[in-house]
Amino acid sequence: MKYLLNTCLFASLLFGACKKELSTDAPSVNVALNNARSNIGDTLVFKLGDTCRFAFDGYADNIVFWAGTNKNKYEFKDRAMELGIPTLSFTSTAQWGSQNNTLQVLATNKLPALDSVTVVNANWTNITSRTPLATSATAVNTGSVNLSDLVSNENDSLFIAFKYTGTTGSTQRTWVISNYTVNNVLPGYSFNLASLASDNVFWTRYGNVWTPTNARWVATTNALTIVGGGVTAPSNTSWIVSKPMYVGRVSPDIPTAIVKNITASATTAYEYKYASVGKYKATFVFYNTTLSENKLEVKEFNIKIVM
Repeated sequence: MKYLLNTCLFASLLFGACKKELSTDAPSVNVALNNARSNIGDTLVFKLGDTCRFAFDGYADNIVFWAGTNKNKYEFKDRAMELGIPTLSFTSTAQWGSQNNTLQVLATNKLPALDSVTVVNANWTNITSRTPLATSATAVNTGSVNLSDLVSNENDSLFIAFKYTGTTGSTQRTWVISNYTVNNVLPGYSFNLASLASDNVFWTRYGNVWTPTNARWVATTNALTIVGGGVTAPSNTSWIVSKPMYVGRVSPDIPTAIVKNITASATTAYEYKYASVGKYKATFVFYNTTLSENKLEVKEFNIKIVM
């Protein structure tokens, strides 16, 4: 019994030791930026080409720098959704035959299913008039087509469809769609929602003519293609529909640089040179961390770069 009691006591003490949390002190770092050419209120002014020289006094296990440039803003580190302007762009060519109005470009934000009945009967908006199309083998690019009127908030989905119509009795047209992209465009920043290279396996196809194979749309990483039939080929209605694109998607911003990590010795300075004129909020994050605790300090500087 004595052995059992001692064993239980030892286990209790060991368990209590394992439960002990590892603590850390808060970082104690001062940072200064003293080589500005002038001050305007709380804004430090530099000329383009100047180097911003930051001086540190104190210690932190880790130091991270955010320059405040596009994609490197501390305030957007957790941002995953923000609606800008959804835009569509693609290049088209049309070959063979002389049939007119054989390609329509459609869009919708309401497509509850991808079966053929739902697709054909969906509330599509015909945006063909916004997308200049080729009339020959000479490639025509649409430019950036604004689709913001088709969505209402950052959580909306968006579908793009290309609908082909070929009529028996004359040579049907062959269409090639390349350089297809859909972007969420914010000030100074664009997030790619779709491209041929990344989405070729996600296109869904429908049609009433499936023989030969090239009588239906074919999606690759370079193009969407449909080959029209000859004079005696049956009339062909063929759709190809994109994946759902969630128009408000963006990538969280990331740091410009890891100035110091926990394995590095203390640092006393950091230099950064801005590449263009503008206003920036430079941010340093100092943090000490253990398995149980994370303590951080944030220091910010308003910087203006002028010619």
